[in-house]
Amino acid sequence: MQSSPDIDPRLDSLLAPIFGPGRQDTDGTIELTVIVDGTIVSGSVVGEEAWTRRQNAQISTSGEIPAALPHAVEEGQIRFLHFLEPVVISGGNPIRLNATRVDLRHVAAWSIGRLRYGEQ
Repeated sequence: MQSSPDIDPRLDSLLAPIFGPGRQDTDGTIELTVIVDGTIVSGSVVGEEAWTRRQNAQISTSGEIPAALPHAVEEGQIRFLHFLEPVVISGGNPIRLNATRVDLRHVAAWSIGRLRYGEQ
């Protein structure tokens, strides 16, 4: 797998067997917390295929917009983290989202596991 010089090589090595080319299971997932531009994003990371299926299902249920999110994987390189139901913390305020994606080149720090913010 070809790594970008802007991406932490340890994070790239962690993600490659789960989301990289040639994997057997396209529904792999990992719990991850990252910091991007001072914002914490924490949740379940899935492959682009699973994330795109989820987004297309949400779009198609509206009945107005055709399910047309393209699947665009750069050959041999993981470029985005695809979060399902993440908690985003910015300015100390938690925001729950259905899905979001993060450009790996903007990840300043990361940790395996989901942040338990405000949970007992």
